[in-house]
Amino acid sequence: MMISDCRMAGLMDELAGCMDSEVDLYMIGGGAMMFLGSKAATKDIDLVVLGSEAYDAVHNSLKGLGFESIRPGAGYSRMNLSDMLERKDGFRIDLFDTRVCSKLKLMEGMASRATLRYQNGNLRLFSCSGSDILIFKSITERDGDIEDCGRLIELNQVDWDIVLSEVMVQISEGNDVWITWIADRLNVLSETMGVSIPVLKTIDRMADEYLAAWEKELIERSGIDPDTLPKE
Repeated sequence: MMISDCRMAGLMDELAGCMDSEVDLYMIGGGAMMFLGSKAATKDIDLVVLGSEAYDAVHNSLKGLGFESIRPGAGYSRMNLSDMLERKDGFRIDLFDTRVCSKLKLMEGMASRATLRYQNGNLRLFSCSGSDILIFKSITERDGDIEDCGRLIELNQVDWDIVLSEVMVQISEGNDVWITWIADRLNVLSETMGVSIPVLKTIDRMADEYLAAWEKELIERSGIDPDTLPKE
């Protein structure tokens, strides 16, 4: 069942009524795209909270509202999903504590770019920027993610300077391998949807440098003489 903005607002009202302490929620994915006007409805709601106390407060409240944990599917193989919760009325929430992948995190810059969309009592809901939605969608393989990324780009909701800057921030935090994921995603977008990506060459170069460094380290650890390896 698809979730409209009206149904989402009703759910936030329910959740706000359960919050005994101040909690900030950051929405990514299709729900955040609804606030940008680039999607009419979404199959699920992706929420990020910062810290275990906020996570426990939201998780326990959702359980009290009738949500039950369900096992993540194959499309989440790259994701460090804190929990996936579902209710019989069709709501599904993917809830994360800070990390939205094994390494990719909601950083301070992302939080500062998010827009306040809802406030009631102790609960505040922010939606992430189009640039950051694209970044998070680079780590998922769910149906519609490629199309969603293409829509964000086509509607000029992506600032490529921000994307490149956030790539650098994530790498500086030690999230090096992610550069290969976003490079793959952007190349698919460029090749299959024909969208213009001005930072693609830069990101491809960074991905190549990461892979070359990884290969060198692997060879050094194995003790193999690189001169004995076949040349391309």
